[in-house]
This record gives sequence, structure tokens and C-alpha cells, in this order.
Amino acid sequence: MSRLDDANALERAPATGLNAARWSVSTIFLLNGAGIGVWAAHVPLVQARAGIDTGVLGFLLLTIAGGAISAMPLSGWMAGRWGTRAVVIGAGLLFALTSALLMNLGGLVPLFLAAYAFGASNGVLDVAMNANASEVEAARGIPTMSSFHGFYSLGGLIGAALGGVLIGAGFGDGSGALMVSVAIAAVVAVCARRLLAVAPAPHASHFALPRGPALFLGLLGLLCFAVEGALVDWSALLLTERTRVDAATAAFGYSAFSVAMAACRFAGDRLVLRFGALRVMVTGGVGMFAGLMLAVVSTHFLLSALGFALIGLSAANVVPLIFAAAARMPGMSAGGGLATVATLGYAGLLMAPPLIGSIAAHTNIAVALGILSVSGIVIAANARIVKRHG
Repeated sequence: MSRLDDANALERAPATGLNAARWSVSTIFLLNGAGIGVWAAHVPLVQARAGIDTGVLGFLLLTIAGGAISAMPLSGWMAGRWGTRAVVIGAGLLFALTSALLMNLGGLVPLFLAAYAFGASNGVLDVAMNANASEVEAARGIPTMSSFHGFYSLGGLIGAALGGVLIGAGFGDGSGALMVSVAIAAVVAVCARRLLAVAPAPHASHFALPRGPALFLGLLGLLCFAVEGALVDWSALLLTERTRVDAATAAFGYSAFSVAMAACRFAGDRLVLRFGALRVMVTGGVGMFAGLMLAVVSTHFLLSALGFALIGLSAANVVPLIFAAAARMPGMSAGGGLATVATLGYAGLLMAPPLIGSIAAHTNIAVALGILSVSGIVIAANARIVKRHG
């Protein structure tokens, strides 16, 4: 089936079914973010139960990232063979299962195997749900991708808070994580019948080594994810060194980034409709640069936190626009385009934190993050590629 046939089929989708499909895939994004948030809250407990030091924990986290990146190309192939709906359902159930295993196993070898499986299921789910979301967006005929990513961000905040509540209530032994995983699987099953089903495109390309537009989109995604990954690991250290606040207060810097990003993603579709993808992308890149520079230059906590919030507002809609463009690349299925771009893009999450640490070791964390701020300028300067594939 050609992309034009796909588009015609989508246009014939009943409005009520399309609305249900939109909210169903939004729920999948929310569940995925919540699962990651619960895992983040349990990381210290998993480390203590397994009796591993921070070095081994770093390798465990690297295994999760490696599992995701290695499985993303497979997701594009599966979506082309069976359709995005089937892959979302299967990967969503596996995500729930592997997250439960990861937060309940204690042996080193089983733990690493579970970490890889968790990362792989998350990578497949990430590509498939974005591909299904792009099909919903095409059917609606208006920008929708940012709101889907908004639900992911909201899910992350809910999951982290829920994980903290469960741990505080005495369910940090893995039983709380198991309950969350069962709930995720149950909701995925409920959403399954309402997800948009588009006939697979077995003859379209489902993964290719990034080149041309795919390479540029992937590199822009890599830069945006690099900023996000760096903030996860290094924002608190920056604030403690530059503003002299304690660790508990410094944690609010990343919170400012996360809350601002979630809020702006829910407004992102309207911004794209009003100003166009190109302007949103350019503004996002410039804002990322300005926010990161404010964060690293300021010695006042509130100003630095404001810088992190500006980064969140600015970066919020960059990745949704990149993914939406990737799903519409000529000659490739939606899943294939996303798999190709996302595999390169997510490498930024893997490479940025250790690279920033290496630079900081020879200078300081402010200089390292200041260098990373150039990513925003590069994104803004190359934003036109999103318009060409919009």
C-alpha cells in the first residue's frame, strides 16, 4: 500500500473512532512515561538490593540504553510487517512485564538481562507508538504530535511521584513496582481495540542507515536528546557548584525543566498551527541556547532554575516536530522513518552524559554545559528541514 493509499484510508476513518484512537495512543504515551518514572524512583533501591556500586550501576543504565537503541530498527521492520497497532500492543505488554522483572530481580546476571529486555521493549514501544501517533495526526489533518509527547512527560512526572509514594508506604521491595506493571498491562489491553489500525506497508523501507534528510533529522534529534540527557545527570551538580545550594534544593532545577517541558508540549500543537513548524523549531533552538547559557552563567539559584525552565519550554516541541517529519519521509513507512531517525537521535542520551563528564573533568561543569548550548544554535540554523517534510 502506498503512502497516498494510507492517507486516503486514514481520511475515511470515522470521527468517533479517530477520537478514541487519539486518546488511546495518548494513554500509551502516558503509561510509557509513568513506567520510566517509577523505574527512576526505584534505581537506588535496585542498587541496594543487588549490592552494586555506582560503577556497576552505570553499566546497568548503559545496558538499558543499549537495549533501546539496538531494538529500534527492529520496531520499524515489525511495524511494516504487522502494522503499528499490533507492535504497540505487544511492546506495551512486554514493557510492563520487563519493568516488573527489572525492579524485582536481585542477582547480577538476571538483573542485566532484565535491563536489556526492559530497554529493548521500551525502544520498540517508543518507535511504534510514535508511528501510530503520526498516523493519527495524518488522519486528523492537524498537528497533534506535541500533545502525545506531553502525555509522555506528564506520565514521567506522575510515575516518579507514584514511585516515591509507594516507596514511602513500604512497597519499595518491588511489590509496588509489580502493582504498577500489572496496571500498565491492564490499561494497554483496554486501549488495544481503540488504537488506530492502518494496513501495514510491507514493501516500503522500514529501516536504513541514516543519510540525506534522515541523517539531518537524526542529528538534530541527537542534539536535543543530548541536552535532555545532560540535564538529567548534571543539572544538580551545576546548581550546587554555581549557586551553592544543597542537593535537595538543586533537584528542583531539573523539576523546573520537566514541568515546563510537559506544559509547553500540551500547547505545542496550537503553537505549530499558529506560527508554523519552522518558527517553532527556530524559536526552540534559540531558546535552548539562551536557557542553557543563563543556567551556567548565573550564580543565583532562581535565575539558573529559570534557565532550566526556559530550556524545557524551548526543547518541548523540537523532538515531536523531528519525529513527525521522520514519519513522513518519502519512500519509507512511518515506523521505518521513525526507527531510522530515533536510533540516531536517542544515541544523544547515551553519549552526552559521559562526554559532558569528560569535558568537565578537564575544565568544570559550567564550561561543559556551556559548550553543549551550541546545540540550540545548530538546531535553529537547520530547522528548515522540518518544514520541507511537514
